[in-house]
Amino acid sequence: MAGIQSPGLTAAPAIARRVVELLRDERLKLELRDDFIAKRPAPIHFAALSTQEQIALALRDPRYRRIVCRCEIVTEGEVLDAIARGACTLDGVKFRTRAGMGRCQGGFCTIRCMELLARARQLPMTAVTKRGPGSWLVCARTEEEKASAT
Repeated sequence: MAGIQSPGLTAAPAIARRVVELLRDERLKLELRDDFIAKRPAPIHFAALSTQEQIALALRDPRYRRIVCRCEIVTEGEVLDAIARGACTLDGVKFRTRAGMGRCQGGFCTIRCMELLARARQLPMTAVTKRGPGSWLVCARTEEEKASAT
């Protein structure tokens, strides 16, 4: 069921019903979960809020006081929320928040998004990728580079 592209989204309900049938046919025990959340709260899009709503949010949560992406007006709170919702790469943050899609194409916000990803995921900066394995943005210095920097 993984890897379904965009047209698969419209088929998702039918696919889900079919998967349930397949699991039931295999005699797997299916139980409704008491803690299932049918609809998650929508993410906050700071730029779409009115000025008064932005002020109120910034007063409630200081993460929304810090702009990470100037071009798209994306806050630290939005980036951290995207990470909490599953973004684990720079593109994951970009697709969820638009950070990096503005006029500077990430020239300003890329490093800040990488820092937030590294901190939230408890990773070194060298482990943060653009789109997954093999798409690293920074690499560790060699011993020779470290020696020449001092």
